[in-house]
Amino acid sequence: MATIRLDKQGRLGLPAELIGSHHWRAGTEFSIEDRPEGLLLRPLRAHPKTAKAKADGHHGSTGHGSIGRDTALADAVRDRYAKLGH
Repeated sequence: MATIRLDKQGRLGLPAELIGSHHWRAGTEFSIEDRPEGLLLRPLRAHPKTAKAKADGHHGSTGHGSIGRDTALADAVRDRYAKLGH
């Protein structure tokens, strides 16, 4: 699990390998949802390459498409908050 730090301007930088694995580019817009286990970040529109791969039946390394990644993210956030005593 990667660790990131909030900067003085309130920004978070995501690791390059995470950005690359999702095919996100500069200018990608995201929705952010406040959940009890933490924040859920979702791109508003899929990158054309990702959308085509999913349409062709390719779902990334997890085999579950974005649903698997969303679940993995939620699980990681929940585990992190549990370790912090939240």
